Amino acid sequence: MSRTSLVAAAAIIVVANTLALTHALRNRQGTEAQVTLTERELRYYSVSAGDEDSGVTLNLAWTDPNGTPWPVSAENPMIWLDQPKLQGLGFDCSVNPSSPDSARYYERQRARQVFVALEYDGAAWRAWAEAYQRALADQRAKTPYAINVGAGLSHLVAIDADLNSTRLRVRYPNRTTVIIVPAVIRLTIDRLPNVGVKGPARVIGRIQELPSSIHVPRPFSDEFRRLNPRPNSDRPYRVRLNYGVSLEPRVTGVEFLNGR
Repeated sequence: MSRTSLVAAAAIIVVANTLALTHALRNRQGTEAQVTLTERELRYYSVSAGDEDSGVTLNLAWTDPNGTPWPVSAENPMIWLDQPKLQGLGFDCSVNPSSPDSARYYERQRARQVFVALEYDGAAWRAWAEAYQRALADQRAKTPYAINVGAGLSHLVAIDADLNSTRLRVRYPNRTTVIIVPAVIRLTIDRLPNVGVKGPARVIGRIQELPSSIHVPRPFSDEFRRLNPRPNSDRPYRVRLNYGVSLEPRVTGVEFLNGR
C-alpha cells in the first residue's frame, strides 16, 4: 500500500471516530427517558471465557401484542397497529384483506421506519396479560395441551407508533415508564380463514426491527461476567437506562438482587 493510501485510510478512521464521539456526546446532552428494567427485558448471554473485552451486551426484549402468538381460541386478540394506525404511518391499506390478491399486494409493500413507544410494566402489560390468561384458560378447557407462551415475557410492551418522536412523547409524557425508539414496521394479514380461527382477515402491522443491543461498560459489566458460564442463572437484576436526545440508551446503574 502506498503512503498516500495509508494516509487516506488513517484519515477515514480519524473522521469516523470523531463522528462517533460527537454523536455520543450529543446523545448525552439531555435525557429523553430514564427507565429501570429487569432481566425479563434485558437478557444477558454469556461471553467467551477468553474474551478480553471488559464490556458485555444485553439484548432488549419487548412484547409486541400484534406479534406474540395467542391461544388459537382467542377470537379478538389485542391489536395496536391496526389499519387506521397503519394508514397514518403512510401504508396503503386500500385492498380488502379478504380478497384473493391481498396477500401478494401487502407482501410487496416496503417496511417503513417509524418511532415506537414502549411502556414498561403499565396498563398495556396488565391488559395484555389478563386478556391472554382468559384466552389460555378457554383453550385449556378444550385441550390439556395448550402451551403458555406468555410466561416469562418482557413487561415492556409496544403501545403506539408515529412518524414523529416528539408527537409520541406528547401523547406519553411519563419518561420513567415509556421509552421511544426508532423501529421498522411491516405489514401482514392476520387471521386468514385457513388457520381455523373465527373472524375476518385483517391488515395489521408488526415490529420487524428495533435497536436491541445495549452495551454494558465497566464497572457495571464486572458482575455480569462473574455469572459465566451460567448467564441465565437465578440471580435477578435491575438495570437503569438513560435514553439521550438521540434516543440511544446507556447504562447508568446495575443492581444484582438475591437469588429467587
